[in-house]
Amino acid sequence: MSGKTEPSGPFQKNSGPDTDKAGTEGERTVAKRSGPTRYLVSELMRGEREVILEHRGQDYRLRITEAGKLILSK
Repeated sequence: MSGKTEPSGPFQKNSGPDTDKAGTEGERTVAKRSGPTRYLVSELMRGEREVILEHRGQDYRLRITEAGKLILSK
């Protein structure tokens, strides 16, 4: 086993020319390419302008500025 697991929940991988869509339109797209998993910020934020991400017991704040930029701070 590789130990790599697929993300679950509201996150979606980016669809592009090298993806394989299985099933119906509403089902998740599975990417064939290797590399980092792509998440939609709009899905991660769920309509909020700020979320807390926990990493190794530490909280990090991800927020969208008035100008639409992303800021990650501890």
